[in-house]
Amino acid sequence: MFCEETAGKYSSKKIWGAIIMFLVCAAFILDGLHFYTSNENLFNSMLLAGTTLIGLKVIKDIFNNKTDGTNGPGL
Repeated sequence: MFCEETAGKYSSKKIWGAIIMFLVCAAFILDGLHFYTSNENLFNSMLLAGTTLIGLKVIKDIFNNKTDGTNGPGL
């Protein structure tokens, strides 16, 4: 899930995006259970950062044209 298809190396965008989204999910759950009250601006900025990192990687893969013609345009 976190590896690149061509080079076999790890994608830092996917890893950091997944870490941030896990923290956002945990903050949302803990805030909903009233363990603490989270700052809405901090929550929204973390959510935006996580989705941006994951979205950048997905968009790059969609528009990455394969030259060998086996898999099509990154899908």
